[in-house]
Amino acid sequence: MPKVQHDPARVIARHTLTSPGARETTEARARKSSLAIASSRRAAPGAVGAEARPEAARPWHIAKHVSAYLDPGADTRLTRRHVRYAQRAVLWRESRLQRVRHCGRVTTGGDGGNVVTKIAEGVAHFSGLQSCGSVWACPVCNPKINNHRAGEISAAAARWDRAGNTVLMVTFTFPHDLGMRLAPLLVLLADGFRAVISGRPWRRVRDDLGIVGSIRSVETTHGGSGWHPHAHVLIFAKGATDPAGIAQLAAYMRGRWAKWITGQGYRMPHGIHGVDIGICRSAQEAGNYVAKTHDGRSVGNEIARGDMKQGRSGSRTPFEILDDFRWTGNAEDLDLWHEYETATKGHQAITWSRGLREILAAGPELTDEEVAAEEVGGAPVAVITAPVWRQITAVPGLDAALLAEAETSGLAGMNALLARHGISPALPPDR
Repeated sequence: MPKVQHDPARVIARHTLTSPGARETTEARARKSSLAIASSRRAAPGAVGAEARPEAARPWHIAKHVSAYLDPGADTRLTRRHVRYAQRAVLWRESRLQRVRHCGRVTTGGDGGNVVTKIAEGVAHFSGLQSCGSVWACPVCNPKINNHRAGEISAAAARWDRAGNTVLMVTFTFPHDLGMRLAPLLVLLADGFRAVISGRPWRRVRDDLGIVGSIRSVETTHGGSGWHPHAHVLIFAKGATDPAGIAQLAAYMRGRWAKWITGQGYRMPHGIHGVDIGICRSAQEAGNYVAKTHDGRSVGNEIARGDMKQGRSGSRTPFEILDDFRWTGNAEDLDLWHEYETATKGHQAITWSRGLREILAAGPELTDEEVAAEEVGGAPVAVITAPVWRQITAVPGLDAALLAEAETSGLAGMNALLARHGISPALPPDR
């Protein structure tokens, strides 16, 4: 797709002024398209992925073809998988990161380069494929990694809370403007947080409140004021932190944060929202398992599951930007995505302070790549040879559709779908 020169303000106007209501989720958009295609088939039946091209005045993009594979009545899990695989297929062509371009497409070379379809607890997946392990730039690896991180964070926070201690949630933000590049903003955020938790004044506050460590999560959105990187931080303190302790922490952090941000040449952060502090409490209905925040969400999900969030007030998450490009082909969205995946490369999304894992009995930490590559296991359903797999990946949406068929109809259903595309059948696992 050719690059275009563009005015960033025009990009924002296109996504905000024309959509004053709540943003449609990526899942809802896929379901809507799937339903429209199903309705058109009832009027004029045809094969999957072979709808007649609409009149030239209507938008036309590969995403419409992909949505033909989604059952209009599919549940949230199936729809999310459909969307994530479709987004990854876009990145096979468009990503500037080789490991992302290979993820889920290139085989590991084991078992002769074959791909094995397995089912574990009713959910199908492919084995024998490379995984990129990019928590920032891969729509498929991201939820797997974040689900693992959310689980260990929630369990650790729950144990700490049950022992009579305190978990505080702190959000750090700073002023930013349209046109500012993301890379230096991420550095500013990381360096600023390190400045807050260093030095003699911090050690005095830390000792006064019995703070033993923190977990920091970084995420970003893009909206009318450009890129908006921000940090969610869990602060673990011994015993019950009273209002006076919270006030002491807030006064220190807000003052230190404001001094750092303005010292780097940026505007003064908001007096309250620049550093927003609250206590995480255990919800009664959650029992002894998960600590909850005031709005009922798991602490682990709040800090780790960026893949389940939507942008607010006209802003978009990076994966929403990617999905917009998937549907519209707009080169300006692709420029934003390329900036994002380049700027975040090499940064840590979630960081535990030194020694905290041992204090919270969280166990050894796995790398993102190790989490993404973990074998799920399950019963083999089909073996797909390397040449057949290359044909499958050449048809956008076919990989996720084959998993859905495996879950409902097994090998026979998979081969029926492959036959409709003139692709050789998958083999039984006991070939």
